[in-house]
Order: sequence, then structure tokens, then C-alpha cells
Amino acid sequence: MELKDIIANNLISYRKQAHFTQQELAEKINYSDKTVSKWERAEGIPDVVVLKELADLYGITVNDFLTDHTEKPKKLKFKDFWAKRWLITLLSAGLVFLIATIIVVLWLIIDPSTSLPVVKYTYVAAIPISLIVVLVFSCIWGRLWQRCVVVSALIWTLCLLIHLVLNIVTLDNAWMIYLVGAALQLLVILWFILAYFVKRGKNAK
Repeated sequence: MELKDIIANNLISYRKQAHFTQQELAEKINYSDKTVSKWERAEGIPDVVVLKELADLYGITVNDFLTDHTEKPKKLKFKDFWAKRWLITLLSAGLVFLIATIIVVLWLIIDPSTSLPVVKYTYVAAIPISLIVVLVFSCIWGRLWQRCVVVSALIWTLCLLIHLVLNIVTLDNAWMIYLVGAALQLLVILWFILAYFVKRGKNAK
């Protein structure tokens, strides 16, 4: 087989093993889906920099794209592949709670008499902050439905935090913040449905 055909076949094989559509892959490497399609039709070859970026994304080497795997295609170790990504995400979110714990401990040392409110508000505030960190990684690595779940969790934890803060200033209608959360949740669901059908339409072309 010609080198173009070998690379094209490997690009298709590894992309499908990673469960990426052409559009999803194009977004991750900042190219158009038309360019990705062109590579997979053997009408062009990605340069070495792009091949290296793809190899890092799939957890393989550049040489794997240049080798004919027709008889025994190399399988990606996706359990390790996805586990590493989720581990990085969880560790990053965990750092937020570590910082929150440091703040609580320092406050307990400085003023133990107000420890209970500080503990409560610090850890409640850490939840939406950690979810923002998770959302960043889900936008990089995750799927559309995962982003929807994280955004939904972020909305309700922010509502909880705002509710607690408003209770400090003794606002009787502080609970109404959840009505705003419900409206935002509806918008997130509609956005998810719209984004799903837009992506489906692009993949069908």
C-alpha cells in the first residue's frame, strides 16, 4: 500500500477506536472536519506536528500511523487512556478542596469561635469552584452529555451558595434563587438538545 493509504487507514482506525467523530477530532486539534475527512480519504497527509499531536491524543507513537496494521491492528488501551484523563480531572478538582481545607485550618487557628460558619461556607463554595475545574477538562476531553451534567451540577451548587449568602443578610425570599436555577437548567437542556442535533447533522454530511 502507498504511504498515503496506510496513514489514512490508521487515522480512521484510531479515530474510531477513540469513539471520536470527524467533527469532534477536528475540534480537538483545531482543524476543520473537511481537513480530517481529506486526510482519511488519502487526499492529503497531516504534517509531522499534527501526527505527533494525534499520537499523543491516542496514546501511541507517530510510527504507528506509518505502519500497516491490516493484519493485526494495534488496539488502544482505552481503560488506561480514559482513566488517566479522569484521574487528572479529579486531582485538579481535589486541589480546590485542599485549598479550602487549608483556609479552614488557618481560620480555626486565628479565630476558633467562628469556625462553624467558616467551615460551612468554605466547603460549599469549594463545590462550584471544583465543578468549574471539571467543566474545563470536560470541554477538552469529555463528551457533550458530560458537559451538560457538569453545568447542571454547577447551576444548583451556585444556587445553594447564593442562598446561604443571602440568608446571612436575612432575606426572606432567598429561596427564590432556585427559580432562577430552574430557568437556567431548562436552558441547559435545550442547549444540549440543540447541540446534539447540530452535531448529528454535521456528522451526517
